[in-house]
Amino acid sequence: MTAGRPYNRLTTGARSQLFGETTMADLGLRPARLVVQSDRRLVREALAAYFSDARGFTVVGHTDTPHGLHTLCALGRPDVCLIDVEALTARTVRTLREIRTAFPGVDLVVAYTSLSLELLAEAVRAGVTSFVPSSRGLDAVLKLLRQRTRRAHTGPLTAPDGQALTDRELGVISLMSSGHTVSDIARLLRISPHTVDNHKRRVYAKFGVGSQSLAVSRAIALGLVEPPKTNGEARLWQPGQPPLAVVCGPPGPVLNQLVQTLVGRGLPFVHARSQQPLHQDHWARWHRGPVITVLVDPSDRDWLLPASLDTAVVVVQSAQPDLAVVTDLLATGARAVVHADDVPDDLPEVLSLISRGYVALSAGHATELAGWMAVRHAERGSGMPDLTAREQDILGLLAVGQTIRQAARTLGIAAKTVENTQARLYRKLGTRNRAETLTVAYRLGLLDPTSTSV
Repeated sequence: MTAGRPYNRLTTGARSQLFGETTMADLGLRPARLVVQSDRRLVREALAAYFSDARGFTVVGHTDTPHGLHTLCALGRPDVCLIDVEALTARTVRTLREIRTAFPGVDLVVAYTSLSLELLAEAVRAGVTSFVPSSRGLDAVLKLLRQRTRRAHTGPLTAPDGQALTDRELGVISLMSSGHTVSDIARLLRISPHTVDNHKRRVYAKFGVGSQSLAVSRAIALGLVEPPKTNGEARLWQPGQPPLAVVCGPPGPVLNQLVQTLVGRGLPFVHARSQQPLHQDHWARWHRGPVITVLVDPSDRDWLLPASLDTAVVVVQSAQPDLAVVTDLLATGARAVVHADDVPDDLPEVLSLISRGYVALSAGHATELAGWMAVRHAERGSGMPDLTAREQDILGLLAVGQTIRQAARTLGIAAKTVENTQARLYRKLGTRNRAETLTVAYRLGLLDPTSTSV
């Protein structure tokens, strides 16, 4: 997830008024917190992805093991656990009884392929709330979960106990998994580096680990850290409507020229004089055409504006940006980068392109970027990174938190060899540090979550 940029295409109130829907917010309800457990990775990740997109649910984690389920219940404060089993067994029933005893407020829902009447009776006595056969499909599971959770979720979450992760701690571990440093996290969350260190220490204590890389491994294995969602949903608008530009930037000649260009071309725009997100009922949210935020020389705080509207972003730079600046802006979320001198001639056409889903760069920057990507592609090769046996061994040791010296002793090789192999891993995976390497490796399937004890 990306700190400070929670994209939502329409606000809850706007969506319900536009389409006559009744939302959880309208009813004074909060989303139900869901944990998924299945020893089948494809099923587990598919269920987590499905319910992440389902209205009324927040997936706080997923795991493959009963122990991982217990850990997630302690850390994630779920309202309901969805347990997928091919066949209900006595061992599964014992696990469910332990979960019910430790977390009496959590609903237990079992999706099964087969079960016996004897074990069904045992599971009911163990505290399982509901059962649904897998053969009935996802819609039946969703309907059952909504029935189970509709009654329970008025008002805010209860305060976490000493073991549960707070929202801030979840934010810190997510940023750690993306390779951010302490200073990066402090800047993005607008807290001090000392506070970040305190959050990290509490996360380590709750996970029972002693290093950042092992904390990231545990978080990924428990499904607490997920790949960021792409901002790909299309805003619902009426065909043929022109794009609305929401303009934000410091007063000066660049901003003046930008506004004059929009006025001269007859393009609708809003001048957002504050860096704060637009309030919920601002008319810009109701524009039935595409909405694009135009930021002039943006600071970190300026990105709150497009985050609140979930719009594409065009950045106007008063100085000629080099490739490093352009790539950084693209990584932050910009769809186009325009030099101030090119605004009168190019900005209207750029807005049109962006509104139709394109990315716009100057020919010079596009050529430079293509060359850089060709070099990276040559370095990494095509498709899945091809790791040697030694690289795979060292990746596995990184995942369990071993230092370079510990890995060297485990493998009976020199510490320098481990360092060199680790550097090759970073190059092949396109990463900068251990935490980011483990995140990428898990997502590519190069590491199995079951390879770390959770």
